[in-house]
Amino acid sequence: MSPVPDREGASVGAPVKANHAAPVARPAEAPRTQRSPWWRRALLGAVVVGVVGAAGWFGVQRALGPKVEVVVATRADVVQTVVSSGRVLAPAEVSLGGLLAGVVRVVHPREGDRVRAGQVLVEFDDAELAAQVAQARAGVLVAASRVGQVRGTTSLVAQESLRQAQANLRVAQATFARQQDLYRSGAISQSDLESAQRSLDVAQSQVHAAQFTAEGSSAGGTDARAAVAARIQAEAALRVAEARLAQTRIVAPADGVIMQRAVEPGDVVAPTRALLVLLEDGRTELSVTPDERNLADLRLGQHALASAEAFPDRPFPAEVTYIAPTIDALRGTVEVKLLVATPPAYLRPAMTVSVEVEVGRSLHALTLPAEAVRDAGTHAPWVMVVDAAGHTARRAVRLGLHGDAVIELLDGVREGERVVPANAAMAVPVGRHVRATPRAATADAGRP
Repeated sequence: MSPVPDREGASVGAPVKANHAAPVARPAEAPRTQRSPWWRRALLGAVVVGVVGAAGWFGVQRALGPKVEVVVATRADVVQTVVSSGRVLAPAEVSLGGLLAGVVRVVHPREGDRVRAGQVLVEFDDAELAAQVAQARAGVLVAASRVGQVRGTTSLVAQESLRQAQANLRVAQATFARQQDLYRSGAISQSDLESAQRSLDVAQSQVHAAQFTAEGSSAGGTDARAAVAARIQAEAALRVAEARLAQTRIVAPADGVIMQRAVEPGDVVAPTRALLVLLEDGRTELSVTPDERNLADLRLGQHALASAEAFPDRPFPAEVTYIAPTIDALRGTVEVKLLVATPPAYLRPAMTVSVEVEVGRSLHALTLPAEAVRDAGTHAPWVMVVDAAGHTARRAVRLGLHGDAVIELLDGVREGERVVPANAAMAVPVGRHVRATPRAATADAGRP
């Protein structure tokens, strides 16, 4: 009997080896779930909460608007000034020189010495001119003696000569009369009569000459006038000689300080050479050249405060006394001079100074810091205000004085209103809702 194969192909009844038994099939098991660690779940929750919080915070911030600093319109004293630099003017700078060519004998002052008016500064060799003065004085003495002689001795001699000539004339007239009688009687000849006539003519001529001499030697006569004229001429020559002698000495025309000395003893100088430069004492003035745009604000009599660059901590007052009628076309400036009534001792000519002229003052004025006013230099200045609802708005303003750090507001802003400065940390558009944070406004309005 044949064995019957089973469903697996094995024969029924055939011997089966124990070590080759078929495996038994088992049902498949479901995969086991992997769970995350607890700290990962906690981190994920924190991230979700942070994202939700940040979204909420940014939403609130967007609704409230950006945070900006504002300044507040307050009242303060405003002083508007014009600041410019310039130099100290010397009252007068005089170049001193001689009028004559010569050799310098003595030079008394040195540079920096203070001199007085009339003080002798330079002396020239004057031997020749001194001799001319002595000669001229002798000429005056001679002329004066001649005047005395004419008025004294010459006049008396002339008078006596006139009387003598008149006496001789009378004798000649009597002799001629007798000779005429004798000639008529035939006692003398024609020649004798002619001789008597000649003697009479000579006597008359002598009288005329004596009269002329007496008249000339009288007080108003020609000889007296000539003598007086000669004396006047001699006196004039003396004055000329003395003047030339005086020109050998150079004296100070006024009080001042010697700024430059350009001569030494022994130098031979010409009349046109400058020997010394004198800075005369007098009014101390400052010259500054502010920009021409400040011309409308400048007035005569305005007060100023000046300081030298070498002594910035020792300012001194000044006053505007001159404003130039013309403008420097090249630099666009105008010259302004200021008088220093009481100059400090350290002030020197040509010293550099800074001058601050007060051109306007307003007490208890409504002000804003300068950076809060936009387009302040134009005809349409404006500010950005924050209204009561927290929105920004553009507001036109009318300006007054411009101080060092603040500007006076005449119209457009009320006291206490908040204004966004132009130099804010972030640009804020008009109409934006903002959160205003006040900051201290600049209180320096200038010197009180």
